[in-house]
Amino acid sequence: MSKISSGDTVTVAKREQTPADIKSGLYYPHYGGLSGTILKVYGDEASILVDRDTMTTELRKRHEENEKSMKAKWLDGLSEEARNRLTGAEKKFALNYAILVAVADLAPGEAKRITPEELAAKEEAFLASRK
Repeated sequence: MSKISSGDTVTVAKREQTPADIKSGLYYPHYGGLSGTILKVYGDEASILVDRDTMTTELRKRHEENEKSMKAKWLDGLSEEARNRLTGAEKKFALNYAILVAVADLAPGEAKRITPEELAAKEEAFLASRK
């Protein structure tokens, strides 16, 4: 892939895992096909913030279970008073899924366009949070 930088949208190539991949930890079979945004480039490696919509059903389910568990643990660690003072936005807990891959395994991706329905839902949620 040519010059990449933070903020670029990319897709991880689908290929077989090699012994070198196992040693480096930079490629696993479930990475293939994932898309996301580059967080940072470290020479020949890049960290990618993965878009949930590109995760397989199994991967997304496991990620959401971990997210739910971590949210519960976080809330349980707060006092009752602190929990009551949290705003709706503060109670929302979103766990990011980031991976480290070799730049050679990345291809330019298309920026995800939000649908009119998604935009309307986000606007409605925002307005509700402002009340």
